[in-house]
Amino acid sequence: MSLFSHLELVKDNRSTINQHHNLVDVLFLIISAVTSGCEGWQDIEVFGESKIDWLKKFRPFNNGIPTRHSIARIFRTVDTDSLLLSMYSWVNQHRIKSNQPIIAFDGKTIRGASKHIADKLHLVSAFDCEAGLTLFHQTVGSKTNEIPAVRELLQTLDINDTLITLDALHCQKETLKQLISRNADYLVQVKGNQKKLYSAINDLFMKHYESEDSGIISHVTQDKGHGRQEVRTVDCLDASLLPVEIKENWPSIKTIIAVQRERKKGVRTSIDTHFYLTSVTDNALISKAIRHHWLIENQQHWILDVVFKEDASQIHDPLSAQHMALFRRVVRNMVKQHTKSKNSIRSKCVRACYDDDFREELLFG
Repeated sequence: MSLFSHLELVKDNRSTINQHHNLVDVLFLIISAVTSGCEGWQDIEVFGESKIDWLKKFRPFNNGIPTRHSIARIFRTVDTDSLLLSMYSWVNQHRIKSNQPIIAFDGKTIRGASKHIADKLHLVSAFDCEAGLTLFHQTVGSKTNEIPAVRELLQTLDINDTLITLDALHCQKETLKQLISRNADYLVQVKGNQKKLYSAINDLFMKHYESEDSGIISHVTQDKGHGRQEVRTVDCLDASLLPVEIKENWPSIKTIIAVQRERKKGVRTSIDTHFYLTSVTDNALISKAIRHHWLIENQQHWILDVVFKEDASQIHDPLSAQHMALFRRVVRNMVKQHTKSKNSIRSKCVRACYDDDFREELLFG
């Protein structure tokens, strides 16, 4: 399906007597403007006025470009659920799946909008680490609501034969049970929110580190960059070694992991250890999944803040802020999948601002 076929699926909540501008026209204007680096309503209006001839190649715009106030008003009336489904189904329709995709779940607070509303605007995203694409996201009022949001996302997505990575907040029996019932594997960090589990894993590793025949399988990697050197040691133990009570309460765990990171920068050295548990036994896959989980920070959150200026956004209306957050993620996906140019996402957006043909190539292939 084409971009416009998907946009036509978005539900318009305006009354029939208040539709001076066609909704598909307005949505096309916004996504074209965001692709070209525009951040707010005034930017979008200026873009539309300067690119009206190019926009009319694809849509009628019978009443011209709406004012920034009209763009904001129309955007607020759009049905959120239908917008989410149409946008993600469009931008992810050509996603190439790996043999066992690693999908990371993580949350991000929209700081600019959150300064002006009582409850922080927080989005939980599902990120395909192999493809580098956001698959879907769920909006929650605050970080404490991430647990039900992730469970709802798991019901929405096709997670059959995937490896799901989660932070310690989601080390919950019900969440892991849901994953196994959906034929998905998991890797999740363990912290103090599960005190008995954390203590059991810590004690077991300490015992084995002190033993001459530890039975620990280790995988060591080294990274250098930005004046820093990091040695990462991933130690794995069979979960059958855990106390009986823990095994009964967490029956799907097959491997427990300790990750020690030793970082050197100049004369300073820091060492920290994190624990994980997983339903897989492949040590190479475990090490890969631990590294890949942080891609959602580096490839999505960092890009959204640095390239799309998400945290500095001056769109304060909660619903409009949610919708614009969706458009940023969709545009990031779209630009990421453009492989004809090896330039960065930022460079491509800058070029799209000035080059009509390149913008058309990004949007329509």
